[in-house]
Amino acid sequence: MQLLRKTLYTTLIILNIFLALTAIPGGFCLLTGIAAPPIDELKGSVFTDYTIPGIVLMIIVGGSALFTAIMLRRKNKYAILCSAFVGLIIMTFEFVEVLAIGSPTGAGLIMQLVYFVAGIALVKCAFMVLYIDLRKKNNL
Repeated sequence: MQLLRKTLYTTLIILNIFLALTAIPGGFCLLTGIAAPPIDELKGSVFTDYTIPGIVLMIIVGGSALFTAIMLRRKNKYAILCSAFVGLIIMTFEFVEVLAIGSPTGAGLIMQLVYFVAGIALVKCAFMVLYIDLRKKNNL
């Protein structure tokens, strides 16, 4: 059971680092327009430009993932719950993205799927670690 827990915990660290290393620059690119989809794709959505999505991606998604990765490395007692929360954050971001601009074909669609699945993996791994910890605490 300890090997499984260690593997899941390491997976949480890797997923959070991956998310931080991609969401922070991704948000910066949206904010600066370096790699932003055309503004026309936002027609009919609540967004007039990519400022809010860029800030959310960079600070909320990327920042929370970076903070959680640090917490996990330091073995903070709330790190596992924070990791599950980061998974919910990225899944929510991707859901809102699909509502705002839809699902593009090609690389855009693949990225949406990868990040949504990463969110699911974060939540699932976090709850599996919590389950293992609970079983150990209750001597089951």
